[in-house]
Amino acid sequence: MCGIAGILPGPDGGPLGTGREVEGLCRAMATSLAHRGPDGEGVLRFPRAAFAHRRLAILDLEHGHQPMTTPDGRLAVVFNGEIYNHKELRARLEAKGRRFRTRCDTEVLLHGYAEWGVRLPEFCRGMFAFAVHDLESGETLLARDPLGKKPLYLYEAGGRRGFASELRAFHAVSWLPGTLDPGALRELAALRYVSRGRTVWKEVRSLLPGSLALVRQDGALEERRYWRPPFDGSGNPEGLDFEEAAGRLRDLTDAAVERRLEAEVPLGAFLSGGIDSAAVVASMVEAARGAGGGVTAVTVGFAEGDHDERRAARGLAARLGIDLHEECCRPGSEGELEALAELLDDPLLDSSCWPTLLVSRAARRHVTVALSGDGGDESFGGYRRYRFDRLERTWRRRLPRRVWAFLARACPKADFLPRPLRAKRSLANLALDPAEAYFRSVSSLLPEEVDALFEPEAAGDADPYEGFREIWEDGLAEDPDNRLLEFDLRTWLPGDILAKVDRCSMAASLELRCPFLDPEIVGFAAGLPASWKFDSREGKKLPKEAFEPRLGRAWMRRPKRGFSIPLKAWLRGPLAGRVLEACRGEFAARFLRRKTLDLWRRQHARGVRDRSEGLWAVLMLHLWWERWGRG
Repeated sequence: MCGIAGILPGPDGGPLGTGREVEGLCRAMATSLAHRGPDGEGVLRFPRAAFAHRRLAILDLEHGHQPMTTPDGRLAVVFNGEIYNHKELRARLEAKGRRFRTRCDTEVLLHGYAEWGVRLPEFCRGMFAFAVHDLESGETLLARDPLGKKPLYLYEAGGRRGFASELRAFHAVSWLPGTLDPGALRELAALRYVSRGRTVWKEVRSLLPGSLALVRQDGALEERRYWRPPFDGSGNPEGLDFEEAAGRLRDLTDAAVERRLEAEVPLGAFLSGGIDSAAVVASMVEAARGAGGGVTAVTVGFAEGDHDERRAARGLAARLGIDLHEECCRPGSEGELEALAELLDDPLLDSSCWPTLLVSRAARRHVTVALSGDGGDESFGGYRRYRFDRLERTWRRRLPRRVWAFLARACPKADFLPRPLRAKRSLANLALDPAEAYFRSVSSLLPEEVDALFEPEAAGDADPYEGFREIWEDGLAEDPDNRLLEFDLRTWLPGDILAKVDRCSMAASLELRCPFLDPEIVGFAAGLPASWKFDSREGKKLPKEAFEPRLGRAWMRRPKRGFSIPLKAWLRGPLAGRVLEACRGEFAARFLRRKTLDLWRRQHARGVRDRSEGLWAVLMLHLWWERWGRG
C-alpha cells in the first residue's frame, strides 16, 4: 500500500522539462503523499515519463522499493495496492521463462506487462492503481482495479499531464487550485460525492474503476474499460439452489479472506455490529484455527446509545474468541474537524468519514493491515432503500401519478410529527419515474434543496442527476432489483464508500482490505436472482443463510445500522458554533444563499426539520475551502 505520482507527456506531446526541474516536482509530489507510505521514497525519470513513490512496506520488506525496474531498465512501475493472486501469476510467468529478484507483488506487474502488455490488468486480482512505463516505446500504461478501491487521479491543463493517488500531490507543485466546476460542486452537495470520475476541479478527473489508459509517446491518450460488474446474464450461472448458493458464498468468502491474510506486518480487522464485518472476522478465525494463530479486531462507538455498537461487538468477540480493542468517539476535540478536512483534498461530504478515520487510527495502534466488510451491502442488498424501492414500485401501480403528486403536496414536512405523517418524500417519489425516484432516495440534498442553497450566479443551475442518468442508461441488468445493485456498485460504492475508506485508512498509514469486493464474489452475486438477496421485508438473505452457522441466529437478526455519528444531536450541540462559523465564512459568502443558511440553522435548532445533511455539507465545504480551495 503506497502513494504514487508522476509526470507524463502532455496532450501536445511536448517535453517534460529539464531533468532537475522534473525530479524536483516529483519529489514534492512524493513528499505530499508521505502519510500513504512512511517507509520509503523513490523518484525515477525517463525521457517521456517521471515517477514518484511513497512506500508502506507490507511484503518483502527488504526488496520492494519503488519505482521498480526490470534488470535491463526498459520497464519501470509505481504501484499502490496489493495483487492477491501474485503467487499464481508468478508461477505462470516463471513457466514462460521470466526470472524474479524479489518476493513482492510489484515485480509481477513488470514481468506481467512484458508478457501481456495492456491486457495486464485483466490478469490481476486485488486492489491496485499502477503506472508502467516502457522506455523503448515511450508509452505509459495507467490502470485501476475493477471496483475502484485504489484511487488514480489524472491532471491535464496548460500542456501538463500528471497522475497521483491524491489531489494534494497537484497542490504540492502549484497545479491546483484550478478552475472550479460549478456543476460538479452542485452534484457534490446533492450526492456527497461527484460521479463519473469528475472532481470539483475542471483540470482533474479520476480514472474510472475497471479502466486503463495508455499514454503514447506523442501525448495521445487512449482510455477503455477492461471490467465491469457482470450483470448481463440472469439467473444462477452455476445451477445451484439457495442453500447450495449459501455454501458457495461461504467458501468464496473464506478463500477471499485467506488470500488477504498475507503480510509480513501485524494484521487484524474492523468489527462493527453488522453482518459483513462479522462474517469476515469469522472467516479469519477459521483460517487462524488452521494456522494456529489468533485474530485481533478493533471497534469504535459513541456515548450516545443509539449509535454505539461496542456491546454487540464485544459479545461477538467473546463468541469467536478474538482479541477486541474498543475506543469511544466524542465530538469537539480540538483540531479534529480540521484533520478531517486535511485528508479530504477531493471533498467528500459523508459524515461517516469521521468515525472511519477514528477506527483507522485506533486500528493502526495495533496493526498495519486490517480487513473490513465493505462491499457486502451493494452485492447482496443490505440497504433499506432497496426494500423501499421495491415497495414503491408496487404502490406506484395502484394509483395514477397525479394522485400521488397531489398527496405529496398536501403532506406537511415537519420532523416533530408522528412518523406515519412524515411521508412527504415517499409520496413524492411515487409520482416519479422509478429511476428518478431512486436518485432522490440516495441523495443527501434534493435538487430543489441544492437550488435553494447555492447562489445561481456562482454555481450555475446544472442538474445534479445528469451523471446518474448516464450511468443508469448504461446498465446491463434487466431485473429492476438487480439494476439498483449494479447502479450502486458503479456510483455510491467507488464514489463514496471506497473513497472514504481509502482516504481515512491511508491518513493513518493503515492498509485496509475488503474480501467482499473480490471480483469473484461480486461476479457470483451479480449472476444470482435478486430475490435471493433481498425482498420487501428483508435484506442480505443469502449472507444470513451462509453465515448463521458461525455467527448465530440472534446476530443475523439484529437490525442493520450504518457506521454513522450522532450528527443530528452534535449539530444542535457541540458543533453548533462551528456551523455558525461556516455560515459566515468565505465559501458561504461566495457561493451560498444567506437566507437559506439562516433558515436551515433555525429549523434544525428548534427540531422543526432535520437539516443535518445540509449543515454538515456547509461545514465541510467551508473547511475544505479554507484548506484546499483558496490556494
